[in-house]
Amino acid sequence: MDMFDLMKSANSILGKTDGEVNLGALAGSVMGMMSKESGGINGLLEQFQNNGLGEIAKSWVSTGENMPVSPDQLLQVFGHEKLNDLANKSGMDLQKFLPILTAALPLIIDKLTPDGEVNDKSNRSLEQGMGLLSMFVNK
Repeated sequence: MDMFDLMKSANSILGKTDGEVNLGALAGSVMGMMSKESGGINGLLEQFQNNGLGEIAKSWVSTGENMPVSPDQLLQVFGHEKLNDLANKSGMDLQKFLPILTAALPLIIDKLTPDGEVNDKSNRSLEQGMGLLSMFVNK
């Protein structure tokens, strides 16, 4: 994953929002959804599959177009409590967090899976991204 491209894309997403957004906290929340404890990228994809939205998540991994995801679909997959917790950790309320997450999550999965599949390269990229984030968030 090219982190520079990811950060540029995140900046374009955040440019559409009002007010200040803590990019490090936001990225940490999104990447945390794919932590080892959560089953990594495959765990996230499985959550979508278990909620009848597997085709949407598969489109983010494949080399084709990314299907959009709605805030209601994210609530269906992750639940209100978990998303509210992630929003709070990002320093945002849920209503501001959800539209950003709907734009960021497909992009991040897409960037983590440039070969069109979840593989060792994808998981290493996720670990590297988490490592980079921890350097910025812990300072």
